[in-house]
Amino acid sequence: MPIFNFIYRKREWNEKEQAFLGWERKRGMLTQLNDYLIGKIKNPFRVNTLENTKLEKIKYIITLDSDTDLVLNTAFELVGAMAHILNKPKIDKERNIVVDGYGIMQPRIGVNLDISYKTLFTKIFAGSGGTDFYTNAISDLYQDNFSEGIFTGKGIYDLDVYSQVLEKQIPENTVLSHDLLEGCYLRCGLVSDIMLMDGYPCNYSSFMNRLSRWIRGDWQILRWLKPKSPLNLLSKYKIFDNLRRSLIEVSIIIAIIYSCVVGIVKVKPVFLSIGIMLGIIIFPYLLEMLNNFIFKKEGEQKQKTFTPKIEGLRGAIYRAIIILRKFAI
Repeated sequence: MPIFNFIYRKREWNEKEQAFLGWERKRGMLTQLNDYLIGKIKNPFRVNTLENTKLEKIKYIITLDSDTDLVLNTAFELVGAMAHILNKPKIDKERNIVVDGYGIMQPRIGVNLDISYKTLFTKIFAGSGGTDFYTNAISDLYQDNFSEGIFTGKGIYDLDVYSQVLEKQIPENTVLSHDLLEGCYLRCGLVSDIMLMDGYPCNYSSFMNRLSRWIRGDWQILRWLKPKSPLNLLSKYKIFDNLRRSLIEVSIIIAIIYSCVVGIVKVKPVFLSIGIMLGIIIFPYLLEMLNNFIFKKEGEQKQKTFTPKIEGLRGAIYRAIIILRKFAI
């Protein structure tokens, strides 16, 4: 079997999108590829170098985005983690979801070294690029306390389990951002000792466009919060928590407008209430600034680094100003 193969999907007219698209975008690509590999459907691709190849039994699939790189030996480590006997997925036949073990695994995601200092924006927001397993240990609330993580679209999954659990679970033309949902159905495990390198938005506009896509996807899976949903309580909370966070900024804008209206009607100053609202937005960066003052060791000098990243107090101030800019536009 060839090491590399090329697959190109047929474009179909999507009445809802008013465009020629691959069926169901990325989720449709995964679904069609899975069904083809296990023999459920005939060749659905316009170009497929696998078509005349005798396919061996495929157990796992690693899925990446176009700007994601595999670190050396990462693929072997992901397969090893999935194949471990304690991680073997077990499916609840009634609800048709994974209830023990893991059907999908999410590695830790870092930022490519060359991207982290590509533009002024990435110097401020992307943080330290490259691989550093010693000073950047990751603790995840969901994995540490409930033995489940959150899938973000880059990881490894069990082909047969994916195909069985997600078959006809997501209605057509309803969900574009499907990563969180797949992780909930397949029970995602976070493997923080395995790392993939990813890109990062190089400017403010692309950063906001990405955030908009994420929020849109979170609201598209709102229906899975219904009581009849097969998802467990923790999975529903993950969905709800994303929706809650997406409403924070909108709520603050509404509160500022309300304060201004009340101030005009009752002729009262509203600077304090507006200041509190803006303070909520930049609160994480205020804590970062305080941390630089309070926990700075006596005699500690700023170290020079080879990468021109903007960090420390100056970085926190810049990040706070850029975040506040959203409310001025």
